[in-house]
Amino acid sequence: MSRKLLTLLMVLAVLSTLMVASVGAQDEAGGGGTLVGAFDVGPGGAPQVIPYFDTAGRDWLSKIWSPLISWDETMSGLVPEIAVEWTSNDDATVWTFELREGVLWHDGEALTADDVVFSLNLALDPEAVTSFPTLSQLQREAVLSVTALDELTVEIELDAPRPRLPFFMIFLWILPEHELADINPAEYQNLDWFFTNPIGTGPFMHDEFEDDQFWALVPNPDYFRGAPKLDRLVNRYFADETAAVLALEAGEIDFTYASGDVALGLADEFDLYDGPSGVTNYFIFNLRNPALADVRVRQAMLYAIDREAISETILEGTAEVVPCISPFPAMWPEEYNDYAYDPDMARELLAEAGWDSSQTVEVMTYYDSQFHLDAMAAQQAFLADVGVNIVPVSQDVPTYNSYFYTGEGWDISYRGIGVNVGNFPFTFYVSGGWDTVDGLPLAGEEFPELVELLEAAQAEADPDAYLGLLQDICAFQNEIALEGYMWTAVRFGVGSPDLRDFHWFPAAGGGPYLSNAHLWYVEE
Repeated sequence: MSRKLLTLLMVLAVLSTLMVASVGAQDEAGGGGTLVGAFDVGPGGAPQVIPYFDTAGRDWLSKIWSPLISWDETMSGLVPEIAVEWTSNDDATVWTFELREGVLWHDGEALTADDVVFSLNLALDPEAVTSFPTLSQLQREAVLSVTALDELTVEIELDAPRPRLPFFMIFLWILPEHELADINPAEYQNLDWFFTNPIGTGPFMHDEFEDDQFWALVPNPDYFRGAPKLDRLVNRYFADETAAVLALEAGEIDFTYASGDVALGLADEFDLYDGPSGVTNYFIFNLRNPALADVRVRQAMLYAIDREAISETILEGTAEVVPCISPFPAMWPEEYNDYAYDPDMARELLAEAGWDSSQTVEVMTYYDSQFHLDAMAAQQAFLADVGVNIVPVSQDVPTYNSYFYTGEGWDISYRGIGVNVGNFPFTFYVSGGWDTVDGLPLAGEEFPELVELLEAAQAEADPDAYLGLLQDICAFQNEIALEGYMWTAVRFGVGSPDLRDFHWFPAAGGGPYLSNAHLWYVEE
């Protein structure tokens, strides 16, 4: 063999080795710096929640645990997560989910169908998940059986047709049976495990947690979509939005939620991430209070509040007034009462109802952002002008959740709820939908006409007919002012210009949605 040929072969061998090493390096975790974010600031966040007690905060949870199915990047459709395919029988009473092959837990154990069966049974166990599970839309008695047909196939049998079951499965966090099988279900919500040595299948693994301060994660090299680029992902906790924004401006963090007016003011120095929230902000009235059970009082409150003015001025045009619980126009009927600002009409209705203007009503909320505080101050002023005296009371999410879903301890609450065609809050309006003190719907009264529409919608498989029923539901809610419907807002995130391939979307409750966090990195 000639010397030239031998040299050429040696060069080719070295190049081949370098190419292999380069390809391997692309699959290795880390190298993309540390990203510190205030991921639980704002209405989609909820600091230090755990799976199945996550009325919000799901964006962060999805960095550690994977749901069975997820929203896509913009909440416009479903995408595979642990399940890659799902089908039903003809009447949608039996659903089959095919699972992704090769998914590993953070400890190296293989995920199987048994983990999915365990997770759904745990989520539906009244001892483990008590009064406000995210899976409440799928009532416990509705699931007849959950079966692992083989290592990667799960079958769910239901008591009635549920054509939109996959939309509920975005809330099904898959937890490791081999770690949690021996727990007492009644102790689930108080487990230290979630903050000390949790195991998931998400893109990042637990590293360090300090109560009320931060939660730090490191990349999962075995993540099924590819090893994350970041070296470390940190969620810092803040008392409020203002503190988080100040930390962003000081360079202490790389991302936070911000109210519309604040975000727009930061646009010259930071990158903005925005989108429709899909959340309706509204007053829920507790009709157990006889005064609020009077339709004239509820209608008067809507006439009394200039919702358009609040949207255009205080909220700087970042919100749209809604006629019912649904935030999207496609779910509204062609005709409805817009309850345009009319304080004289409000006073007339209150007088007819015999409203006692000397009483004061607390309005409970978990919102603490300036956006909502300003909106509530305006609501308070408009209502005071017609003789309705309210006092906003802001609480942290755990405190609020501890009593709100029982139906007692409140008369009015200003809150938000994510609603879309796939996930309508049916259980809010039927007896037994929540574990209330009296078994009645959350608001304290069941309306037969509404229940009939809800049951028809839940069983309807035809998309056009289903949408028509949602419009009928909206018309009914609007006519009797069942709730005090306010607006749906555009929400904003603000990030450092050094973030690369970063994605955030203002999904209701934080999703979960496909954020592709394994692709994020920080440019030094």
